[in-house]
Amino acid sequence: MNKEQKEIANISEQQAVVGKTDIRQNGNRQELETLRMEYSNVFDRSNKLDNKVYIIITFCGFLFVFITGLFSSFTEISFQGPTAKSVVAGLYILMCCAVIISYVYILIYLMRLLEPEGILRMDPVKIECLKLNEMPEEDAITELIVLYRSVINKNLDKLHLRCDRLNYGLKYIVLTVILSFVAYALKILLRIA
Repeated sequence: MNKEQKEIANISEQQAVVGKTDIRQNGNRQELETLRMEYSNVFDRSNKLDNKVYIIITFCGFLFVFITGLFSSFTEISFQGPTAKSVVAGLYILMCCAVIISYVYILIYLMRLLEPEGILRMDPVKIECLKLNEMPEEDAITELIVLYRSVINKNLDKLHLRCDRLNYGLKYIVLTVILSFVAYALKILLRIA
């Protein structure tokens, strides 16, 4: 290989290294920007989850009106010995008690979902301790990426847990509604009998 070919090969190798560095730097910047957007989205998701809980609590208000209608027949209940009507009346009273217990449990459960969840924020003290301003730009970006990933992953874990709890609470709402309909059916049976 002559001298010119060696120089051309050397320049090509340097350009390849510079090109890879540019691609890596651009990739890090894009990843950092993506993580910033995801960090912001975590708070939006948390707010949306809170809104869903508020909507469910509002539905529970309507359910309360539905449930209070169950107790309008309590004054009409009379036990006249071991008859079918007495058995239905006993079942009706038990169902009403089950509905009330289930309803109160749901309200307490949903209120607990509204407790502050402690979403982590980008701690300025941690950022200051990293001394990012003293690092080369690429090293600073890499450190921020690591910090963002850690915070986002912990926050997403908390949100997933909260979503699972919300879904669990929805199952109890369905149970309460079913119990309410059974109680209403028993109420209708009492009026017919």
